[in-house]
Amino acid sequence: ESDSGGGGGKSSESSIRHKIVVMGAAKVGKSAIINQFLYSTFSPKYKRTVEEMHHGDFNVSGIQLTLDILDTSGSYEFPAMRDLSIKSADAFVLVYDVNDSNTFLEVKTLRAQILSTKGAVPIVVVGNKIDLVETEQEVSFGSNKVIIS
Repeated sequence: ESDSGGGGGKSSESSIRHKIVVMGAAKVGKSAIINQFLYSTFSPKYKRTVEEMHHGDFNVSGIQLTLDILDTSGSYEFPAMRDLSIKSADAFVLVYDVNDSNTFLEVKTLRAQILSTKGAVPIVVVGNKIDLVETEQEVSFGSNKVIIS
């Protein structure tokens, strides 16, 4: 009964921790999105990620929220790591490059894999690199709606 932390238990009762896994093909901007979100930084240089864990602490309506954000590899070299990432996540951010339709197909595949492994789980789909030349855009906003519904 004293597991609530004593002293009213305010700190333990009002803190939440979630693991978010960011997935998508290589070079779609997963790391850039995480760095912009957590650290307000952007580097145009590409650096290959194998797997990297980031942590962000937020106060949301008086509740202390800690997000453990896993930046995953976009390559297929690490299927065991990918499977473990899916099994351990509370939610997912799936990223594709709007200028490369193959990366959108990868998101559809990942979404199917996640749903078959986890069942109903929060998934956010992000179309990235929208700031690049519009003539290069291969995936329309309408296509994105199809995957979500």
